[in-house]
Amino acid sequence: MTGPVIIEIEGRETMDAGMVLGDMVVLIGQTVLETLDLLVYCKNQCLIPNPERPVLRV
Repeated sequence: MTGPVIIEIEGRETMDAGMVLGDMVVLIGQTVLETLDLLVYCKNQCLIPNPERPVLRV
């Protein structure tokens, strides 16, 4: 585990711990997606802001 890592996606930002696994690819976890209020849009293989709350208010 690492210290805090800043994660920015679609103009939204959060901090979380990272896991270093050598040369393996690590996917963005569910807790990060929930914190950023993003949804997985499988049809277009992308992330979208939650349509119920399109603007994240911090």
